[in-house]
Formats: sequence, structure tokens, C-alpha cells
Amino acid sequence: MSATSRTSWPTGKQERREHALVQVEEIRQRLEDSVAESQQLGYLAPDAVRALREAGVLGIMTPDDLGGNVVDPVTAYEIIEQIGMIDPSTAWTAAILLEGAGQLATQLSPDQATDLFSSSLALKAGSLRPGTAERTEGGYVITGQWDFVSGIHHADFVSAAFLVNGADNAVERRTALVPVAQVQILDQWNVLGMKATGSTAFRVEGVFVPDTMVFNPMTSAPRTDTPLARLGMVPYVLQMHPGMVLGAARRALNEIIRMAPNKRRGSRINIGTPKSLAESSWFQREIGELDAQLSAARAFALDVNRRVHEALEAGRDAVSQGGQLELELLDLMQTSASFAGKTANQVITRAFRHAGAEAIADTSVLSRLLRDINTILAHGVLGEAGFEMHGEYLLGMQTLDNRRMV
Repeated sequence: MSATSRTSWPTGKQERREHALVQVEEIRQRLEDSVAESQQLGYLAPDAVRALREAGVLGIMTPDDLGGNVVDPVTAYEIIEQIGMIDPSTAWTAAILLEGAGQLATQLSPDQATDLFSSSLALKAGSLRPGTAERTEGGYVITGQWDFVSGIHHADFVSAAFLVNGADNAVERRTALVPVAQVQILDQWNVLGMKATGSTAFRVEGVFVPDTMVFNPMTSAPRTDTPLARLGMVPYVLQMHPGMVLGAARRALNEIIRMAPNKRRGSRINIGTPKSLAESSWFQREIGELDAQLSAARAFALDVNRRVHEALEAGRDAVSQGGQLELELLDLMQTSASFAGKTANQVITRAFRHAGAEAIADTSVLSRLLRDINTILAHGVLGEAGFEMHGEYLLGMQTLDNRRMV
């Protein structure tokens, strides 16, 4: 750890891991109490954001010397999994903001990053959809609209992507960092689920962004001393998102198990008293199978994250060009994410169906989880397109150069 470390977290790896998970447990009730307000607001309630900041959750991808408290990929997964059990919107927003902070800390020059993080953790939200930028002396003039910007209501900066002609006239992606005070946040997040992520759009009109605040997210970062910096942009969004949906699925399974002893189907119609769900062999079999599927998906995701962590720790050839993981690990990360999404959807849907009329109220946990998982699966990272990519890999059709982003 750097001699100029600003973190208050333990320095030992195991001690830090244990400390991190305790921090999440200590804010659990505050996050749970904020869910209803967040749903109504359409973005996280102020106390939920304060809790995440105070617990150090938003700093787990930011170097210690900049006020963060870096954890390994497995611990990062488990942190988001625990928050996902409370509320997927909270977990999603936390993941976006902490990834954004880590990206600011590692993609900018050391001097620029030190300046941005001098007083507190700098948070970023952003969109990958390219807008328009005009080259000018010392930087770019940014204009356009960017959508699906989760966490923008809590961010200090937004990243506005645009395309340029790079070497050999090849099209390359660039990211411009714009202070939130210089953008117009639009009110366009009216959706089925994940309401509290506030994933609305923003507009920028002719804002100058200096070269020092522009970077290429697809190339090596100036800093390479954190897992995020060495993973690169594509993998870092894959390591925690499976935890979010599998945590939500575990919550759904816990909810229906809690209801089962007192849930009786057809009791308003039949004269006799039917068995409870818990007493019914078909339900016992169903719960047993759903639990096994959920456990398998979790074991897959954790195993992949362990392998990624081992590769980063060993510094072996598994981490190659530009800090990018070898193809096998990239494929496994995407496949485990898609498998987590599909499994979570099945578990949550079945739990919802078994709960009957009790689940259909807007305020029902299962109703919220059902809306959330179906909204999440519209996002490519956790969608079934990942299985197509896995098929390409198995068939020998994929290389690091032609591998596509979901």
C-alpha cells in the first residue's frame, strides 16, 4: 500500500475483506429503510448514498492513496451481492458509481487524479453511446445527448463518449469527463423496473473539455496497481453484476420460503383446509431445485472471479496486452454473467408465481424484484447474447481482436 495512503481500512488482505463485508452489514438497515423513498424519487434516497459513502463501499475500486479502499474481485462481487439482496437498484447504482470513481482514479494522469480526489471520493456516471465532439486547441467541444446514465443524480462527473479517427484512420472511442454542473439532466427515466437507478439522459451544449480530462477507455490505464486498472473496461463491468442479480434472486427465494408455512392455495374456495406450500411435496421439490440452480450460478460466478483474482495476483500471461485478460477468462466472465441473469430470472419468477395475490401489490418485495430482473435483462451485460459469444468461443470463431461487446 502507498506510503501516502488515506484509507482507514485494514492493510492485510483477509482483514480488509472481512472489514468490507462488515461495513455492508452495518448499513443494511439504512439501505432497506431507504428503498421506498428511492423508488418514489426515481433515484437513490440521500441517506442511502450517505450510507454507501460512509461505509466505504463506493471506494472499493479506487486506490488507497486517493481515499479509496481497493478490494479483490471476489470481495467486490460479494459486496454487491449483499446489496443486491436488499435492493437491485441500490446495488446497480453503487456498482456504477464505484466503477466510475475507480476509472477516474486510474485513467487520468496521476496529477489530475490527485487533484480530483483531494477533498473526497470523486464519483462518475456515464454512457457508452457516442455523441458529438469537435476538436479544438487543447481539447474538444462536446455537444449531444447521452442516455441510460445510471447514478447521474449522485455523480460529480459524467463521461460523454464520442468517436475519433485514430491511427491508420481507424475509428476509436474517447471519453470526455464533464462536471455534472455543466450538463442538463433530463427527466426521461419512466420505466418498468430498476426505478431507483435514475438512469436518465443528459444533454451537453458546446462544453469545452481539455485534453487532460479526455481518455480512451479501451486502452491501458496510466495506473496499473488496482484490479480495475489491470482488468480494463469490458471485464470490470462483468465482475460484480452477477452478484447483483443472484443476490436479488436469493432474496426472492428467502421471501417465498418465509411465506410457505402460511401460504395455502385455494383456501377461499375449498371447504377443507388445503396443505400449506411448505407441506406440499411438489413445492418442496421446486424449492430444492431452485436453490440448487441458484447455488450453481453463484459458484460459477465466484469461481470465475477467483480465477481472475489469481491471474491478477500472479501477473502471469493470463493478463496480457494492455492489461487485458486472456480470451478464456473474458469468455468465462461474460458466460457466468449471462448464466446469473437467466438463473435469477427463473428463481424470481417462480417465487413470484408461488406467492399468489400477495405478490402483485406495488409495494411487494417480489413484485419489485420481478420488475427489476426483467428490466436488468434488457441490458446486454446480463442478457442471453452472452451465450452466443460463448458458442463462438467454443467453436473457435473468437479472438481478442474480433470479440464483440454485449
